[in-house]
Amino acid sequence: MVLGNLSSQMGQRSEQSNRKVAAFIQENPEFLNEIKDGLTQKNADLLGDCAEVCTMIAEQNPELIAPLAENLLPLLRHKNTRVRWESMHALALVTSLVPGLVQESIPMLESLFRSDKSTIVRDYAIIAAGNLASVGTAQAKAAYPLLSLALTLHETKFAKHGLDGFSKSAKHIKTDYDELIDIAELYLEHARPSIREAAKKLKKTLQDL
Repeated sequence: MVLGNLSSQMGQRSEQSNRKVAAFIQENPEFLNEIKDGLTQKNADLLGDCAEVCTMIAEQNPELIAPLAENLLPLLRHKNTRVRWESMHALALVTSLVPGLVQESIPMLESLFRSDKSTIVRDYAIIAAGNLASVGTAQAKAAYPLLSLALTLHETKFAKHGLDGFSKSAKHIKTDYDELIDIAELYLEHARPSIREAAKKLKKTLQDL
C-alpha cells in the first residue's frame, strides 16, 4: 500500500508523494514496516524514496526511525548517490537515539567523509559525529578525531560542522578545554562568516562551562 504511493512508483520526480507518505506514516506508524521492507529492495529509486521518507519522518519524530538505523547503515555504501545522502541524513537525525550503533560506525563515517563524492554525504557524516558527541563522554571522545578532521580536510569546507560538534560535546570533554579554546580562536578570523560564527559559539560555550 505505502510503497506504491512513493514518488518513483507514481512516476513523479518531485518529493510531494513522499511527503504525503511520511505524513501518513506519522499518523499510522504501523505502516512503517513497509518502508523498512523497502530499504532492502534493489531498485535504487525505491530505496532513495524510502530513505527520504525516513528523513522526513525523523525530522519530526526521530524515535519512529531509530529502529530502522540498522537498515539505513548498509545503504551508506550504496553506489547510488541519492540513496547514500538520504540514508546518511536520516541516520544523522537519529544518532542520539542509537549512539552505540553510530559509535561503532565511526570508521565508516570517516571513510565516507574522506572519499565520498557527495557534499551532502560528507555534511551529514560530520553532523552525525557531532550529534554522537553530544550524548556523553565516551561518545564525545570517539567522535573527537572525526570532528577534528572536519576542521581541515577538504579546504575547511566542513569546518562549521566540526566546530558545531565540539560545541555540542564541550560539557563532556572538559579535560580538553585548552585545546578547544585554541581551536575556537584559530577559526575566529576565518574567511567564511558561518565558520567564524561557529567558532564564536564554541568559545562562548566553553567560557560558560
